[in-house]
Parts: sequence; C-alpha cells; structure tokens
Amino acid sequence: MDLFSDDNEVERAERKDILSQLDTIVQGAQFSQSLWACLQVADLSQLRTILTEVREAYYPLATLTGFGALIDESQLIPHWKQLVRDASRTSSTAATPSKPGTPVQLVSGPQGVSGSPSTQTSGDRKRRRILFQTRDKRQRDLCLQRDQRKCVITGSGEPVEVAHIFPFAMRDLQTPEQRSESSNFWNILKIFWTEEKVERWFNAIRATTETLRNLFCLSPNAHAYQGKIYFALKHIISNENNSSRTVKFIWLPHFENYRSLRLSTEPSVTPVTTFRRDGVGGRVGLLDLSTGSAISSGHTIVWETEDPVNLPLPDVDLLELHWVLQRVAAMAGAAEPQDETYETDDEDGCGALVDDNSDVSDFLIPQKYTISAPTFTNKQAMLSDPSPIDVHNISDKRQVLLSSSDK
Repeated sequence: MDLFSDDNEVERAERKDILSQLDTIVQGAQFSQSLWACLQVADLSQLRTILTEVREAYYPLATLTGFGALIDESQLIPHWKQLVRDASRTSSTAATPSKPGTPVQLVSGPQGVSGSPSTQTSGDRKRRRILFQTRDKRQRDLCLQRDQRKCVITGSGEPVEVAHIFPFAMRDLQTPEQRSESSNFWNILKIFWTEEKVERWFNAIRATTETLRNLFCLSPNAHAYQGKIYFALKHIISNENNSSRTVKFIWLPHFENYRSLRLSTEPSVTPVTTFRRDGVGGRVGLLDLSTGSAISSGHTIVWETEDPVNLPLPDVDLLELHWVLQRVAAMAGAAEPQDETYETDDEDGCGALVDDNSDVSDFLIPQKYTISAPTFTNKQAMLSDPSPIDVHNISDKRQVLLSSSDK
C-alpha cells in the first residue's frame, strides 16, 4: 500500500494515462516542477477537465504553460512554506484578528524604518516604527489546555509550541480584494481540486487563523519538521461528537529539485519508513514517548478533547488541506532546509520576532523570493507554439474561475 498517495490501483492507472496523454499532446515539453506536483496530487475529475481543455485548445502548450505560470504567480508553494512577505503587512492591519477591535501594537520612534542598520544603535532599532499584529494569546492558551501542554505527535511535554495548520503568514489571502486576483491562492486551488472541496477548505479558515480548529501543540523539532515539509498528517476518522480524531503520520520522501520536467515523469523516490534524510545528508526522526519507539510512516495518532464545543479539535477540512499541500510542496522539491523564511509560524507579528513583553529588537527583510520561469528542452515544440500565454484561451469555466472574486 502506498501511504503517500490517495489513489487506488485503478485511479493510479488513470492518472498515469492522463499525464501520458498530456505529454504526448505537447510533444514531451517540460514544465515547472510545481505544475507537475499539482497534477500528481490533483483530483482526477479536475485532471480529466484539464485534459479536455488542453486537447481542445488552439495552442495546447500555451494552455498548460498558462497553468504553470498561474501557480508560480500565485506563489502557492512559497506561501505554504511561509517564504512570502507582502510588503503591505508592515504598513497595514491586514492580519485577521480573532474578534473586532483587537488592538494593533505599535512600536514608534523618530527614525522609522528608513535609518541605515549600520548607523543605528540597538536602542534606535527598538524604537523604529513598525506596525504588526500579534497572534491571539487566549487561543494559544486554550490550545495548550486542550492538548495538555504535550506534543500531539510525540506526546512529549515542555517545551511545546502552538503550531498552525493553515499558516498564520497566509492570513491575508481570504479577503475579497485578494480573492479578486486571478492568481490568488484559493483560485489556483480550484484548477486542481473540485470547487466543493476548495470551498470547504476556505470556509474552515474564512474568519481567522487564530482559532483552536487551526491550532495544535508540537514539540520544537516536530514544529520545525512541519515547516520543512518533512511529514504530513492524514485524517482517518472522527467519532460522532468530534471528541476524538484519528490521524496517520506520514514521513514525506525527499524529491530532487528540478528546473523543469515532463508531465509523464513518474514519481521515483525512496519511501521513508522511520528516519528521514534532510537536505544535507543528516537524519531526522521523532520518538513516541508512550512506547519509546521511533515514529514510522503509518503511525496512528489519536487526538482527544474533553470539551469538543469549547475546546474543539483541529478541523477535518483543514487537516485535508494540510495533507494535500504538504504532499504538493514535497513533490515540488520544497522539502529542503529553509534558511530564508520570511514570516514563520513562530513569529508573533509581521516578520518581527517578539514576545508578549518586548518591543521589536531587530527587523530584517531578506532578498525577495523568486521562482524561475518554466523552461523547455523540446525546442521544436516551443517554436511551433509562439503565441504568448493568454488565459482567455482557456475554457469559459476557467475564465470565470480565475477572474471572478468568488462568492
């Protein structure tokens, strides 16, 4: 049994056939690894629709390239890995507070943020004017209470960290303004997963990231491994009153990072059982403290709450989104050491590392994250399809999807 895939034997064969047909239509052209990854995990119904559209397109290559360009423009995978910083976040209140009127903390000083770091003292930096929104401390405390201050994967106690399923750094993407963009994260998901499914995911996180349904406790190393795309959690079953959830822990295999590849390329990786290799040759693993054994792929975890109404467990739909996008990110070659995280799940504000009692001691904006455009080794195919990418060449259904603000 393939723990990494949701496809049964028949579905796996159909997916392989569709991707082979797409590869034939575009004469073996190569595309971005992010497009390849999305097609590997996409709903089969959406994959069939994509095949039909590409078949009927006047320029099939441009149609598929358009899908890849939309993925890259949306920064779907960098967003999920929290490698994207929206500059507006340092000058607006775009965060989603848990309730109206949540105060915005402000650190002010005469120099603002324009002073040269080389000429500023530590005190000057602390007085720079930075606008940021903190996470909801009450929800954090309730999460610690529900999970009994233990990691929900290993069972280890303090220190533990409160982690998000849907990243805090993506909190802006649900606004009507953001969703009106054709390359918005949620619109791109609807290309590869059914509208009904994506709406469920969206509705689960619509109001705020700061809710118990989006939080759980992890040990520091498990939290880091989550952000590095080393593992994924798959929801299996919940009881009737949602006081218990059963999930499976899956180590995600390491995928090489390719500039481009053919759509018919089959995933070829070494399955991970107990210990996973990191991107620099080291080994990582987690220990189940209840048994003293290393946690392996397929390991079953049961989460429980004494009060499913006031202390609800993580949302099933958000766990499904996590399961889907962790695998997409892994297959896109994103499961690597990440040294340049822009806004991580550990931060309490917009790129500023703070605690409840401190002002901002440092503020560093790394070089902007970029993604290379897809390249093609099949020059004949590229030359035979010279038209620029035009989203309007895609079917009416896709035009509506990518240009509307959604309901």
